[in-house]
Amino acid sequence: MRSSRPVADAAPPSGQRKALAAPLTSSYGGHSFSFRSLATLLLLALGAPASSAKETFSIDYIVTISKTHPQIADVRWELSGVEEVRYMRLHFPAGRLEGFAGTGTLRTIPGGLEWIPGGPYAHLTYHAPIDHVRGQHERYDSYAAPNWIVTRARDLFPRITINCQPGKEEGVKSRARLIFRLPSGWHSAAGLPAVAPNVFRLNDPGKMLDRPHGWFALGEFAFDHQEIAGTMMQVARAPGSRLQPLELFHFLDGTFPALKKLLNAAPQTILMVSAPDPMWHGGISGDSSLFIHADRPLRTPDKTSPYLHELFHVLQPYKPAADADWIEEGLAEFYSLELQRRAGSIDAAAYTRALGYFERYGLWNVDLTRQQDNAATNNSAPLVMYALDQHIQHATAGKARLDDVVTRLAVHGGTVDTERFRRTVNAVAGKKFTKFFERHVVQGVPPSLGAGHT
Repeated sequence: MRSSRPVADAAPPSGQRKALAAPLTSSYGGHSFSFRSLATLLLLALGAPASSAKETFSIDYIVTISKTHPQIADVRWELSGVEEVRYMRLHFPAGRLEGFAGTGTLRTIPGGLEWIPGGPYAHLTYHAPIDHVRGQHERYDSYAAPNWIVTRARDLFPRITINCQPGKEEGVKSRARLIFRLPSGWHSAAGLPAVAPNVFRLNDPGKMLDRPHGWFALGEFAFDHQEIAGTMMQVARAPGSRLQPLELFHFLDGTFPALKKLLNAAPQTILMVSAPDPMWHGGISGDSSLFIHADRPLRTPDKTSPYLHELFHVLQPYKPAADADWIEEGLAEFYSLELQRRAGSIDAAAYTRALGYFERYGLWNVDLTRQQDNAATNNSAPLVMYALDQHIQHATAGKARLDDVVTRLAVHGGTVDTERFRRTVNAVAGKKFTKFFERHVVQGVPPSLGAGHT
């Protein structure tokens, strides 16, 4: 059986940078200071002109890790200038976060807490256990070793909804930073722009409140980076990882530029975290970042690539609907193979054998739109995508292919379901693919490996 590759939240499209607003004040440990004197410096650091300043309040998310007890993160939010904020609702699974305290008022609500800051300057504190087990084999997708931590924003921060005072909703926007306070000798990495050691800028385009996203590597990691196609690719290797970063960068040199073009993506930076047991034996994508177990190869024996698969999810600017797992996973797995072929990393014989593996290990004669089984999403679906690519090329005399479908979906973003995918295929190909979808997607009949016809 081929290993499963769980998928986290897909990364949103990159937005325009936003600069600092009018002068604010904040306090740390009882010492107040003004942001006025820092405004020019921060504007330069954030790369935005003063004339585009729009932020109306500031928030710092401060994560403190103790050397003696790294399994528990102490998290503190420092807010200033929040007169417009009426309350925030924090949503998180029971038992995930604990020990809440802060200024203003906290009250329990279904699925979380409601926090009324109660003034223009406010703070909130809580504890976040790091370790989190995933799956029946009890592997970790968030873990604290004595000298390193691999975790995600979702394990340290709740989902947040914000409510403003009546009539104050327009123009409210945060200036936000993520700050790590770590033991001596530890370092941090995130798929976010760094403005200082262990300090990262946050920007959620279109959102009132910027919040942390993606994977974090904290501790005694080995760090490597290289710019590829205008994106800074950073690799963080935990002790025990045997990943060879130069081999990874060489591999991505030939494949990542085409993947960026396919998905109409332009990320500034991507973090790839490699860590050994007891971490999850697979890959998990996040916003501008991904985790892959240290033992996963650049290319598996069937010639697909876990790294390209997860990078597809990192870059995709749309979300799958409930019936679209087969689309999301099928495209990621198909292109993890196809882009290698185009780059000359694998020859025609290896490519054909890989298609044969899809056919052999697929789950057939089932409705793919109702499947989450790995055999269906990671074997059946990519073979259907290959056949779809061949059919589109045949219908357009080689003028269009599946790439054009994917890029069109990426440009428009939003949520993709099977019906939208089918309509986009029809539009690109200039003909209806109703029978193809009925036969190979709904009925689950294996497509022929021959080009152009079923």
